[in-house]
Amino acid sequence: MKDAARFRFLAVLLPFGSIAIGIYLLHSAWCAILFYHSGILLILLINGQWDTWRSVFSGWNSYSGIGMSLLLIGNGPLFILLWPFISLQPDILSESLSNLGLSGISLWIFAAWYVTVHPILEEVFWRKYLLSTTRRLTLTDCAFAAYHVLVLLLFLQLHWVLVSFLALTLTAWLLRKLAVRYRGLAIPIVSHMAAGLSTFAAIFFLIHL
Repeated sequence: MKDAARFRFLAVLLPFGSIAIGIYLLHSAWCAILFYHSGILLILLINGQWDTWRSVFSGWNSYSGIGMSLLLIGNGPLFILLWPFISLQPDILSESLSNLGLSGISLWIFAAWYVTVHPILEEVFWRKYLLSTTRRLTLTDCAFAAYHVLVLLLFLQLHWVLVSFLALTLTAWLLRKLAVRYRGLAIPIVSHMAAGLSTFAAIFFLIHL
């Protein structure tokens, strides 16, 4: 039991290591996300968690699902509205993304991957494999938000990174509560996809503005 708990603790470090190596060392968003996703699949394989995939298609509730999706889809318009005030360098978003290997067709493919594959793997990892049924905030809720900080530090002013951390922590807590309440990942995955789609719609809008 202690070994399993220790392994789960180490698993939480996976996205941090993936971003540190992929983005900060190799300057590649693709390397970061593929390291992260490969690690998730390996962890599930090692722990014999393949039955976890059944939960991907269960737990849908239209009222809560649509409500959470609408809440998270609001991040895109908010991102566009606040970008001139929260960004480190508002006028070079395209250049910043290009420095991470995201330009042209690469950016479009990454966006498609981020909106479709990424939410499924991430929700299976955070809201199933690392799931806690407590109603209180957990360390994994905070860790989910904290690993995003490593990316946001490249784009946002520090105090806005802290605001984003709090918002992401609350989001992680809400997604976990929905996964527990409805005994499945359908709502977290769909709303996560909505958030990703809204985010990249905002990015494309800003770089072509």
